[in-house]
Amino acid sequence: MITRLIFLLCIQILFGQDFENPNSSPIHVLSKITKKDEVIVPSNSFDQEWVKDLKLLLPCKNVDLPKKSSRLPNAPRNYRNGTHRGIDFFANWGTDIRAVAPGLVVRADHNYKEYPADFRVKMLRSSGTVGHTPSDIFNSVLLGRAVFLDHGFDLIPGFRTISIYAHMSSIDKKIKGGTRVEAGQFIGKTGNSGTKPSTLGTRRDAHLHWEMILQKDSEEIYLGKDLPYEELYSMLKGIFSAN
Repeated sequence: MITRLIFLLCIQILFGQDFENPNSSPIHVLSKITKKDEVIVPSNSFDQEWVKDLKLLLPCKNVDLPKKSSRLPNAPRNYRNGTHRGIDFFANWGTDIRAVAPGLVVRADHNYKEYPADFRVKMLRSSGTVGHTPSDIFNSVLLGRAVFLDHGFDLIPGFRTISIYAHMSSIDKKIKGGTRVEAGQFIGKTGNSGTKPSTLGTRRDAHLHWEMILQKDSEEIYLGKDLPYEELYSMLKGIFSAN
């Protein structure tokens, strides 16, 4: 259609042809075609439809979903020039952690040793210089003692899904790479490894950082990415309705 209008426009310009109805002239019609008619959807945007049937156990029994936006996905983390991708479940030190769904263990940091406080500060400064939190700093330093579970392609159809349990104080000895865990199975206890208080030798600010990542093609999209707070909280409340 646009090609035909351009052709007619050229005729009008070359031969001075007048059109009986000015509203049907090429110039008028072309002026109405704007970029507003184009819908561009980012390839890494999150769609709530993907998880409409998803039901998960709370990772710490009787520790409910936090309401504060700072403890949920999408909260800014200015100290590392990053964005919070998960949920911080604030539970006392040593609270049991369980698998939210069946899966295979792909990482279990049984031999994790806390980094020195000055080294952690140096890594955060590096994040500031880079302008975001590099994956090596986030995964190796800031998560602390962690467990990663692979939930395969069935939990959220169309995606490989993994869940991450971070800042743990200990991991159950049965949790090893390649082993299968069932929903609700004990995997370890809460702590504060990877945080500033831990590098200073204290147990302050103990909590479980939990996140879920959806993988497809070249994208890795965290659960709830870029959703406004009200929509995000409502969605997460529905997902964690099963205790």
